[in-house]
Amino acid sequence: MMKHTLRVPGKALLATALFGIFLAACNDDDSPTPPPKRTKEYAFTVSTGTGGGKVTAKELTDSTFDLILRIDKSTRDTTYKFDLYKGKKEDGTLELFQTIGSIKSETTGAAIEAKWAGVKSVTVDGVTKKFNYDSLLKYKAFARVAFVRKDVTPNKDSIVAIGNIGGSAQ
Repeated sequence: MMKHTLRVPGKALLATALFGIFLAACNDDDSPTPPPKRTKEYAFTVSTGTGGGKVTAKELTDSTFDLILRIDKSTRDTTYKFDLYKGKKEDGTLELFQTIGSIKSETTGAAIEAKWAGVKSVTVDGVTKKFNYDSLLKYKAFARVAFVRKDVTPNKDSIVAIGNIGGSAQ
C-alpha cells in the first residue's frame, strides 16, 4: 500500500524566500564608505569686459587636491598666464608661489582654465614639504590671471582676473 504524502509547494517557496532574506541580511561589506570630498570656490575680481571667473579647490580621496583657475571669457590668440602668489592681492607684492600654466585662447568669448592636478607637495623657499587640501585652505595666497601686452614698450603684464584664496580669503 502506498502512502500518499501531501505536497505543499508553498512551503518550499517560503523556505527559499526566507533563506534569501537571511543571506542578504548577512552581507559583509569590509570596505567602508570613503568620506565625502570637499570643494571650495573663490571668486575672481575681473577687469572690465573680461567676464567672470573663479578658483575651485577639489579635495581628492587621499587628501591631495586639484586647483582649477577659470576665466569665463577670453580673447582669441591671447596667451593667459595662471599663477599663484604668496600673501593677499591687496598687499601689492608679487612673490611667486606656484606657476599653474599658460594657455592660448583659440576663440573669442570662450572660457579657459588651467589645472594644478594631484597636488601632494610644494617647494617653498627651496624646501619641499607635504601640502594637502587642508594646507591649501590655511595658506595665504592669491591667484592671478594675466597676459603680456606686446604693444607696450617695455612689455607689460595686463591683469585679467585676481582673487584671494586659502587663508587670504578669510
